[in-house]
Amino acid sequence: MATNYSNWSLDKLNKEVDKIQRIIKSKEARDKKATLAKLVTVARKSGFELHELLGEDTIKIRNHKPVRTASKKPSKKRGKVAPKYKNPADSSETWTGRGRQPLWVKEFVENGGSLDQVTI
Repeated sequence: MATNYSNWSLDKLNKEVDKIQRIIKSKEARDKKATLAKLVTVARKSGFELHELLGEDTIKIRNHKPVRTASKKPSKKRGKVAPKYKNPADSSETWTGRGRQPLWVKEFVENGGSLDQVTI
């Protein structure tokens, strides 16, 4: 049963195209999830995790926990670091020596000063 689209308005045709594209995306997503779940099952039956075989950081599957690679370790939170440098013009401004240099440090060094002069 073929549909004769030649009598349809352009607006109606565009709406139909959008509807079909949404259905296609939905079916593709559903098929991808099902295939990925099958792959995970086969890999686990063989004694592997899927990320070990594919080398991906994280693979998310519905009804499965994300799988992390051994190479990506969870980052440890670091404690606060004591300031190492103090602004000679304003002693309330300090810098630990980590990260981007504050403007007062940059200006001090550009004007001929050295970090040794402002070390606490």
